[in-house]
Amino acid sequence: MATPIPANQAMFRRDTVVSATRGTIGGPPWEDACGVVTDSRAILPGNLFVALRGERFDAREFAAQAVDAGATAVVVERGTRLPDHVSTVEVDDTLLALGDLARAHREAWSGKVVGITGSVGKTTTKDLAAAALQSAGHRVLKTTGNLNNRIGVPMTLFQLDATVDTAVIEMGTSEPGEIACLAEIAAPDVAIVTRASLSHTEGLGSVEAVADEKVSLLRAVPQDGVAIAYGDDAPLKKRAAVVRAKRKLFYGRAAGNDVRVIDWDVDANGTQARFQVRGQEVEIAMRLLGEGAVLNAAGALAISFGMESTLEDAARGIAGVAPSPGRMQPLAGKGGRLVIDDSYNANPASVQVALNAARAIAEKREAPLVVILGDMKELGVHSEEAHRNVGELVFDAGTFLFAGCGEGMHAAVAVANARGTDTLWFEDAGACGGLLGRLPLNAVILVKGSRSMEMERVIAPLLEGEQR
Repeated sequence: MATPIPANQAMFRRDTVVSATRGTIGGPPWEDACGVVTDSRAILPGNLFVALRGERFDAREFAAQAVDAGATAVVVERGTRLPDHVSTVEVDDTLLALGDLARAHREAWSGKVVGITGSVGKTTTKDLAAAALQSAGHRVLKTTGNLNNRIGVPMTLFQLDATVDTAVIEMGTSEPGEIACLAEIAAPDVAIVTRASLSHTEGLGSVEAVADEKVSLLRAVPQDGVAIAYGDDAPLKKRAAVVRAKRKLFYGRAAGNDVRVIDWDVDANGTQARFQVRGQEVEIAMRLLGEGAVLNAAGALAISFGMESTLEDAARGIAGVAPSPGRMQPLAGKGGRLVIDDSYNANPASVQVALNAARAIAEKREAPLVVILGDMKELGVHSEEAHRNVGELVFDAGTFLFAGCGEGMHAAVAVANARGTDTLWFEDAGACGGLLGRLPLNAVILVKGSRSMEMERVIAPLLEGEQR
């Protein structure tokens, strides 16, 4: 489900709009606009309407209605024919213009921007970093939901005002150059890459290309800024080591990282984690589950350390963050079952992290582990091999029962079954009703898959279904 775009009150003078977008004025004169809007249905008096054109819509069709609804002016592509009463700024590309306006607004704001990207853990790292910085007294704005693309990032930045001194901005990508574009818009003072692995390789091509794409965020950090990267990923660390920021921090499990995970222990209530930050030990009782959450917390500690916040404040903030729906969220089911809802998204690295956590919890509870996985999408030519590797991981986790959903999971099911794991296969998540009768009491059940697989459809039946 798409995240609603938040309203904003960003102020723009006409001359600023023209200079930022390299636009041309048309129609009646105007002076100021308050609030940038891309949805004509959300227009309030005084707004600046940016008419975006997508695959399924063309907002130029609603530009005149936007003015009739109270918009001060509209930003449209050159050559757009509109009634004489419509004040316009004509530009070459309205999506680029939206980013240009956001960059101008960000430059006029005096606070700090923390940029976050990565193949795994960027959303949780964002939430943990925002909580850590808030605990240290920062007034934080953070990305909401999935607003991490070329529309979501600008619309988030337009919310920057005097009530905020720190923005924690998540950035995603599915094609080459997108992170560099978002970084140019957000101009981060601090940036972190959580990991570079098989994710969106359908659009980016290879893991090396993913690493290059992600590190473009670090390249945007100025010399007096802070560049942070997951130090256990050698290709990523090599790329991060040569960015221009003088302060570079690395985090992970290995010795030599500035922020190091020493150990962790997980159960259904959370994770006990111990870290070293440049030799100083930090212990945190987290509400989140597993090693993935611990590594994300290490990234958040690196951000706090880089911004010279106290580790005590950071730890307190991190400890208070609760699991988000669909992201390793533990749910109590009937018959003593524990359902771990990690249905929001999936790629090979995040599946491995989730399996490790679910296995550890099942072992601690002395309970059977059931794994229900949907296809991992957007992997391109790597898809079959990646799904086969997941089958190996499922077997290695000591899984009692493995259910695969979707065409891609055929390969995973075949591998796990050949190794001796009890398996089932379903066409999609909606067909999983036949699974209910196979579930043992007290089982730990992990549910995960790519967003388009809608694996959340499995959750309610698992919580309410018949006991074996």
